[in-house]
Amino acid sequence: MTQQKLIWFVIGALFGALLVAGFWQTGAVAAWLAPAAPAIATVLSVLNQWIVPGALADVAVWVLAVLVINLPIGYAFYLLAGAMGRRFELRAADLTAIGLGMVIAMGLLAPHVIYPVLVMNILCFALFACAFNLLIGFVGLLSFGHAAYFGAAGYVSGHIAKVWGWPPELAILSATAIAALLGAIFGGIAIRRQGIYFAMITLALAQMVYFFALQAKFTGGEDGIQAIPRGHLLGIVDLNDPLAMYYFVFAVCLAGFLLIYRVIHSPFGQVLKAIRENEARAISLGYSVDRYKLLAFILSAALAGLAGGTKAIVFQLASLTDVHWSMSGEVVLMTLLGGIGTVFGPIVGAGLVVWIENSFSSAGAWVTIITGVIFVVCVLAFRRGIVGELRRALERRMAAAAAESSIGAPHATHARTEP
Repeated sequence: MTQQKLIWFVIGALFGALLVAGFWQTGAVAAWLAPAAPAIATVLSVLNQWIVPGALADVAVWVLAVLVINLPIGYAFYLLAGAMGRRFELRAADLTAIGLGMVIAMGLLAPHVIYPVLVMNILCFALFACAFNLLIGFVGLLSFGHAAYFGAAGYVSGHIAKVWGWPPELAILSATAIAALLGAIFGGIAIRRQGIYFAMITLALAQMVYFFALQAKFTGGEDGIQAIPRGHLLGIVDLNDPLAMYYFVFAVCLAGFLLIYRVIHSPFGQVLKAIRENEARAISLGYSVDRYKLLAFILSAALAGLAGGTKAIVFQLASLTDVHWSMSGEVVLMTLLGGIGTVFGPIVGAGLVVWIENSFSSAGAWVTIITGVIFVVCVLAFRRGIVGELRRALERRMAAAAAESSIGAPHATHARTEP
């Protein structure tokens, strides 16, 4: 019971964080706690190298808001869990709700704590990694060519926004459609093979896209497409404002993430898992395996294109880096670090890799070696990825708690019936 109550105390704290995030956007929390902010700001000054200087007082306000709002709400959830007693059971869906609450809360508050451009970079790569994880984690298809959809969508989005003058939302949607079309063509060719042959075919097709991007005139060759205008969202919101741009990117990535979550928990997603576990049995049950694989491939490519098109608008640049084969390897690294086949693993892995590259950018070429060393350590220490190991540990604890409850219940009933 103590463990259950502690977990639900954390749930209450997260619920409070969501309240803080909501009030934060209206300025209510800042106006309420502003007089006490300078004292906390002094303490937080040591973190100035990780915090946007202009937002230091805002961070102080946020810390106070967490203390004032989160702790009472968390304690209320703690008391509620104790009052409900053994009837209160923690399920896997609750853990997913906790993770989703953390993603939303941190996403809303992140630009006030970290440089928005860095967070937007993490979000774009997180969506890219989630799209790749949909294919490898839930279908069992390892693609070495996902950079083709990510980079091609960037070029399409940049060209449409700069040359054609379309608004950013239409440029990104067009890029997503082109990525889906490429996925349909490449997937129709690649899914005819399995294993390493499938991976090599996707790599070969992606290299064709790379050399096309290198030679085509509209892509700018080695210079890429530069000075892509961010424009105005729906003709109203000026995306040149860093916060407006950030929350647009956050909304896009959150929508993509929720779509992936819905897909993997739908009947379609269950069929994909069945194909991953035993393709021959899925065929014997009457499922058109190739059709399901192709649909999953197209969806994965479209979401990768959504991430690539958004990234091009954010950084106002589409270059060969995003379509190079090394980008395909990087997304594999992100997914492995976070945990293949997990819901939140790719997000964690993308955040870790982007943070490492940003923190050690001054090291030059050594950043690749540093990333490789961290990858080897994580693979040896976390065979299922960071989130995969955490999920396994929580499942073991939940199973042990359930076993204790089932063993203790008969004794408790017997004790009550004895005279």
